[in-house]
Amino acid sequence: MKFAAFAAAALFSLTTGAALADVTEQDAIQAQVASAMASGDYALAKCPKLSVDKERLAEQIKKSGKTAEQLRATEEYAEQRNVVETMAKGEKGFMVCMVLSRAHGGYGRGIIVEKE
Repeated sequence: MKFAAFAAAALFSLTTGAALADVTEQDAIQAQVASAMASGDYALAKCPKLSVDKERLAEQIKKSGKTAEQLRATEEYAEQRNVVETMAKGEKGFMVCMVLSRAHGGYGRGIIVEKE
């Protein structure tokens, strides 16, 4: 389970890294939502037990002040997508789907959910 904790920490680190810089709350919202969207897009494509809370996502996209397309074009989205894809190719890649629903905090929390 050490890998699961590491994977969750690695995925979450992208969303919290922006907090170290001098950024606005709006920047943080955009970065965290874009990162969660990248994980959500992966989850929808590769994780049959996960889903995206579309209502929560829509609320957070609106809060970000950008469109979904604009958020997908950000560096944060690309970085998170690359991290998830790289981890998925690794020896314990099967665990990526196990941690995605818990990998995002802040404005990204609750976007990726486990199916009932």
